[in-house]
Amino acid sequence: MLCNLFNPKIAVCYTGLLPALAPPRLPAAWAMALLVLLHVSLTLVWLGCYVLLISRARHVLERPGVRRTLGRAAGVVLIGFGVLVAVAA
Repeated sequence: MLCNLFNPKIAVCYTGLLPALAPPRLPAAWAMALLVLLHVSLTLVWLGCYVLLISRARHVLERPGVRRTLGRAAGVVLIGFGVLVAVAA
């Protein structure tokens, strides 16, 4: 919840996109409440599935070779992003 409250992209979504998706037959407050409830439900399901997947893969992800490979891959990606930012500036 805190991530969504402090995320500017969510604020843009809630103020710009959700009103356009609100069912016109419902009062605005009810329509927005319904869409917010749907968003919260989908987020909980997504994060729950993510936690379940990661917890099941824990024994693989804790292997030293896998951790080293993931660390190196993350490093390459971050360096790549840094290079892109430096080139774009």
